[in-house]
Amino acid sequence: MSWKRSGVLAAAALTVASPARALCIYHGVDNARTTLAQEFRDSRWVVRAHVMSADYHWSDEDESWTLYRLKVVQSYKGKLSNRFTYFTERNSGGFYMDKDSGPDLDGDYLLFLVRLPRPSDPPAASKALWVNYNCGQSKPWAEVSKNDLRQLRSLAARR
Repeated sequence: MSWKRSGVLAAAALTVASPARALCIYHGVDNARTTLAQEFRDSRWVVRAHVMSADYHWSDEDESWTLYRLKVVQSYKGKLSNRFTYFTERNSGGFYMDKDSGPDLDGDYLLFLVRLPRPSDPPAASKALWVNYNCGQSKPWAEVSKNDLRQLRSLAARR
């Protein structure tokens, strides 16, 4: 077998083996660069939230995930209960709220949230929320710029 053909076969195998949900795709665009306004519009809830705890589920079969428990510090969009759970898969497209080797219990995060249950998800995910786009505008609160905060307040005021 030629090296070109083996390279093509290897690339095809990697493409098939990697789960589509692990990629950062937004409205059909791979590695899309979103704006704060886009994600605000597309999310049901937008909050500053504080990490309370995390339950980790590790699997050798590419089914690892984390369920975070969070407390709302401030709500910018939507009515969300004061405490909620957030689910993320542990893969290349996950959004993690970890520090060192565990949950970032001192951390606040800006989160653009949706409800996205799928039949294939574990029961722990059934009532949890998901980040709208794991590679987008959700981030540690310490990374929220003054301009981001101005935009966020402006978008919230228009609701």
